Amino acid sequence: YQRVDVPLKVLQDTHADDRKFLACDHNRDGDSHRSPWSNMYFPSLQDDDDGDDGFYPSERLRQLELHANEVFDIYRELYFGKSTSSVSSVYLWDKEPNDNNNNNSGGTNDEMAGFSGAFLIQNKVDNGSYWNSIHVVDVGSIERGSGRCEYKLTTTILISVNTPSEKRDEESTTTISGSLIRQHVRECNVSSSRDSSGGSSSSSIRSEHIVNIGKFIEHVETEMRKEMDSLYIQKTKNVVDMIRKDTMKPTQGQEHTRVLNEAVLAMAMNKTKLSGK
Repeated sequence: YQRVDVPLKVLQDTHADDRKFLACDHNRDGDSHRSPWSNMYFPSLQDDDDGDDGFYPSERLRQLELHANEVFDIYRELYFGKSTSSVSSVYLWDKEPNDNNNNNSGGTNDEMAGFSGAFLIQNKVDNGSYWNSIHVVDVGSIERGSGRCEYKLTTTILISVNTPSEKRDEESTTTISGSLIRQHVRECNVSSSRDSSGGSSSSSIRSEHIVNIGKFIEHVETEMRKEMDSLYIQKTKNVVDMIRKDTMKPTQGQEHTRVLNEAVLAMAMNKTKLSGK
């Protein structure tokens, strides 16, 4: 997958009560973007001179996409709050037939076949700071017999922090921004529930995919959040301290005061000795 270094854009779905959704390359067709809520493009592709109908997920993936969006919206509220400043979106698409070939699977059908998806979150605050997390997951086909499935996750986090000056007479703002990319692979079981015929039901497979991907994303995003705080933010502070030392630190100020006091005291004692002679 290509490197993601452009912040996500927020659009509104006028066919779904103006519900917000995120625009990225994974739901784009030309200059239009598909909403996960109504499955329609904005602006409408009907106005496109090329007559392109756009890219849509298959029916089985569309049902999974709807379920994933509702679940991921709950995840967003838990970690980013219920305010309107945070938005989440999930987009799924079918893989090419050759991508589903697996020597251990013994063949695939619709429910056993793999797919790909993008799980997106954006959170903005009033001072212009933002957090963008883009999770692109590649889901392999389910292996027959073992019921195992491989998930490949590529996570990109874009962050920008604006810090206004604490001095009232200054209107300057300090901005720190950057990105972090990590890739992980995990195998999970997706066939723990069986239907009356002894096979995994379609609804069971869809639910287990969402649970497996959700836990995977939660773990990776939490670890990356800790890494950014402990490594990158602290490292930036250390580099700034190396470049320009702050001479007004409390310990340095106290040392400076002590030296001055000793010098003044020495001068006073010397003057007293001279006047006594």
